[in-house]
Amino acid sequence: MDIVLHESETTAVDFKSTAYKPATNPEFIKDVLAMANAQVTGDRYLIVGVKHNPDNSRQILGVPPEDQMDDASYHKAILDNIEPEIPFTYSYIEVEGKQVGVFRIHSVTDPPYMMRKDSAMLKIGHSVIRKGTTTLNLRRADIDRMFAQRQAADPFAGKIDILLAVDGKRKTTVHTCSEATLPSEVARQKITHILEEKRKTLRRQQMAEELLKQQASDNWSTHPLQKALDKMQWPKGLDVASISLIGSAGPRKYEDRSIEELEKNLQNVESDYREADQYARYEELAHKINFIVLNHSEQYVEDCSLTITLQHGAGVDIATKIIQEPQAPSAFGYTMPRPMPMGYPFVEQQAEQYLIRDSMKSLKHGVENRAFQEPLRVFVPLQASGRQLRFHLTLTAKNLRKPVVKEVILTIL
Repeated sequence: MDIVLHESETTAVDFKSTAYKPATNPEFIKDVLAMANAQVTGDRYLIVGVKHNPDNSRQILGVPPEDQMDDASYHKAILDNIEPEIPFTYSYIEVEGKQVGVFRIHSVTDPPYMMRKDSAMLKIGHSVIRKGTTTLNLRRADIDRMFAQRQAADPFAGKIDILLAVDGKRKTTVHTCSEATLPSEVARQKITHILEEKRKTLRRQQMAEELLKQQASDNWSTHPLQKALDKMQWPKGLDVASISLIGSAGPRKYEDRSIEELEKNLQNVESDYREADQYARYEELAHKINFIVLNHSEQYVEDCSLTITLQHGAGVDIATKIIQEPQAPSAFGYTMPRPMPMGYPFVEQQAEQYLIRDSMKSLKHGVENRAFQEPLRVFVPLQASGRQLRFHLTLTAKNLRKPVVKEVILTIL
């Protein structure tokens, strides 16, 4: 109320006769951007519905009901057009019986604020600043001053960086993974081949048995069927007398199983090899992805937590745990339990994204700090070629004044 009735326009106070309407009004976006970048401490105010005159007199006009908009509309306009986020509130106070709108811009600790996309008045990357009662384009000297102030207030400001590590090396690109060598596919091809050979052998056996039935009554030496039989190419070491089918109690080798067993094996090949496929997919074929956190300050960052989100896309899969290699059953009919591998980050597959979390005791300065003890297992299918994986990372710590927020992009070749 004191500002509305008594204050003059300053670097931190600006009066507007009429409301910003609609919320996407280019003047509104420009005024908030300029106020957020202003070189002042504390809150800044845009007051709507007050006509301020050069002699410091004022006329309380108020905002008529048809021009009164809710806070959410203005917030969306700022979020859509300016980065990083500018905290502000919008409310109405009653002055001389009229509703005056008050934008209070507060906690602006991350300048310079800039346009994140083109608008009617400002282009992407453009920025303005309020000096006195004038709005000017942001200059290099203004940016240098902002960064100097941030670093003086926060020893870690601008000194934490996060990079990608793929398969043990710093990389920003990766090739897709092939599923052609998954154990289930190898078994499928092998079973199919053995089935074809066994069916051919069965047909030969059936023909031989038919010929043997007629051998006692026919002059077999000159019979056309005998001549055809003599010309047939049998498998090495096989003759008519020795042909027989292996029963279901035979050895475990596919070559020694019956046709009926093999057909059932082929039908169940995916379920039979599920564990082996999972191991091959995530431990042998998938890329091992980690993040290198660099601390360029002069002190440790203590008690860190890293949270990462990745949108689902193009069938990319992240293992939720380390997959252990399947063990063959022992001679006694069971397998010995094995301890679970430690050090893999928490991975949760949500409806629209992966959520990944882990903690680090500290970030040493001057060295590469690996985010995870065990890297993420990320399987990238062929259909993901040409896409980008955008990892959104938030680092918090005991002695960080505010979270470090980064985006790391992995391009799939």
